[in-house]
Amino acid sequence: MQYLKSLVAGAALAVVAAGPALAIEVRQVTEIAAPPTRVWAKVGDWCAIKDWHPAVANCTSETKGFRTLTLKDGGRIVEKLTKTGKFSYSYDIIDSPLPVRNYSATLTAKPDSNGNTDLVWSAKFDAKDKTEAKAQAVIKGILEGGLTNIKTSVKFDATPLATAGADAKAQKEAERAKAGEERQKKIDAMKAAAAEKYNAAKLAAAERYAKAKAYTAEKAKQAYDAAKASYEKLKSMATNAAKPKSDEVKPKAP
Repeated sequence: MQYLKSLVAGAALAVVAAGPALAIEVRQVTEIAAPPTRVWAKVGDWCAIKDWHPAVANCTSETKGFRTLTLKDGGRIVEKLTKTGKFSYSYDIIDSPLPVRNYSATLTAKPDSNGNTDLVWSAKFDAKDKTEAKAQAVIKGILEGGLTNIKTSVKFDATPLATAGADAKAQKEAERAKAGEERQKKIDAMKAAAAEKYNAAKLAAAERYAKAKAYTAEKAKQAYDAAKASYEKLKSMATNAAKPKSDEVKPKAP
């Protein structure tokens, strides 16, 4: 029992010595008159921070999931990506000159009730080499400076989210209508080609019929003429055969 009490007491002392993890929280929000899709397209890339934060001179990401920020005052911050969402990412600071440790932060673009965006940047950390108040002030200034610069300097399409959705729906409907028109054009072209083939076949059949009719008529005429000639010949023979014998010239007596 005494051994168990010693273990519990030791664990309690270790927790007290370590202090509360992520004791300080800072959260900054700015409203942007554009839908999250357009806001995130401008600020959501892992290294886009170099384009919108006034303290960052450059960002490199030579290793996947990590980025190195070069500050305009010469400082350097190494950060690790820990989580990503549709319009958010979270990261930890691995190394920096900032008066913090156990630093974890998240940048999120959330739609508001007006179809615009609440851009939220929040961080949790412990103070290092500074008082909690000073560490909190430093981080608050960093987050606030970035969001303020985004709001005032980055240009977004001001189309609200609802309108953007309507535009997307209208675009899809227009695409479907265009596809329908293309299909109808193909159908009409097929019909026209079929009609052309039908008319050509009909004309060819009419021509063949006319030729056959003419040929048949010619053969019929030839047969008629032959029959008529035969009839006339027989008639003539019959007429000659029917003449009286008295009409014949009698030979004189000797």
